[in-house]
Amino acid sequence: MINWGSGYFLGLKLAFILIILGIEFYFIVFEKLMEKDISYQEITIFSFLFIASIVLTILKISLISIFIPFSGYIFIHFLQEKNEKYLSEKLEIKRINELKEIISQQPNNYKAYIELGDIYFKKEEYSQALQFYKTAYRIKDLPLIKHKISISEKEQKIKEGELWICRNCGEENLGGQQKCKNCGERKDVIKSITADLKGVKKYIFFLLISPIIVLLIFIIIKFLPLYFSVILFLFMLYLAFRFFLTP
Repeated sequence: MINWGSGYFLGLKLAFILIILGIEFYFIVFEKLMEKDISYQEITIFSFLFIASIVLTILKISLISIFIPFSGYIFIHFLQEKNEKYLSEKLEIKRINELKEIISQQPNNYKAYIELGDIYFKKEEYSQALQFYKTAYRIKDLPLIKHKISISEKEQKIKEGELWICRNCGEENLGGQQKCKNCGERKDVIKSITADLKGVKKYIFFLLISPIIVLLIFIIIKFLPLYFSVILFLFMLYLAFRFFLTP
């Protein structure tokens, strides 16, 4: 007969922790190592985190161990995105200064004006982009530059609320019109806001849902049977990796 004493459940708890740590190691380190999508610095950091988790497991057999590598992954992922954004902005500023230096030496270099306009257009600073496109057009009358000016003027009007584009038929409408003059579709502000939020969905998710996740984890650990806890926790871990921690 099986002894259902505290030692048995302690063994199950230890097995559960080691299984979770093994799964985390596979997704966070091993899989990325096979795909050559992880740096030596990251390997060092994660190795330290997993060693710390194993030491804590041996000493305390604490469920906190399973959150150490996972929390480290989220933190490093966040820092990487911030660093990439910073480097991108730094390169952008450097290129803007280079182009302005070229223009100071070659005032008729229309290509430099176009590239500057493209940079500011990408930054959604359409009024700045227009200035450079119009200067380039005065130097060189090209259909391409004229098209860029037209697009920038339209985007500037949309940004200022003077114009909106119907999502149903693509018709241009004045900012004060609440329905499309062509198909009658209503001006859809909610969809526009939703589209803008897509770029930051990961952080919004963690900001709004984190308290619920913490509560669920507490319930899993405290009240649910161990076998069900394992299945539910693995499913939550899969969802986090699948939808929120992968590009």
